[in-house]
Amino acid sequence: MNFKKLLINTIIIFLLCSLIHFGYTLFPNTLTSIFCPVNESIWEHLKMIFTASFIFSILTRLVYYKDHNFLIKTFLRGIITNIILLIIYLPIYYIIGEKLILTMILLFISIFISEYIISKLSIEKHQYNLIGAITIIITYLIFTYLTYNPLKIDLFYDHNANKYGIDILNK
Repeated sequence: MNFKKLLINTIIIFLLCSLIHFGYTLFPNTLTSIFCPVNESIWEHLKMIFTASFIFSILTRLVYYKDHNFLIKTFLRGIITNIILLIIYLPIYYIIGEKLILTMILLFISIFISEYIISKLSIEKHQYNLIGAITIIITYLIFTYLTYNPLKIDLFYDHNANKYGIDILNK
């Protein structure tokens, strides 16, 4: 994949993240709580990135090309982006705290690196799509469970609102 396509993919996923960020705030219900962040914790933003990657993968599958293994690549796109972001973001976050512009830049870089890695993957066997579908479902089940039953660790803590999880848990 050439640089221009990597950059366009990165921009689209980044913009999807921006839209998904406000999904639960605009439409607070169970469905949006599964796919959108319900607070400002790091964990909830990982869900946002995964959802943006998921939507992007579906759109590219429908519009651009027929990749027979798009579901496993969809899962890997979201997970790889989240892992890269955590690796570069967490050390900086614990040293200097939350800086919105820096967080946005690191998110963009993480998406770009992930897109590069995904572009280099060559998955030949068609049965990996079943594994992709199963892992996507499991990932959303984990995200949903931990949205409603967050661990009491910093990754799940919303420092802005001084709470864990979704609002109904804090009443």
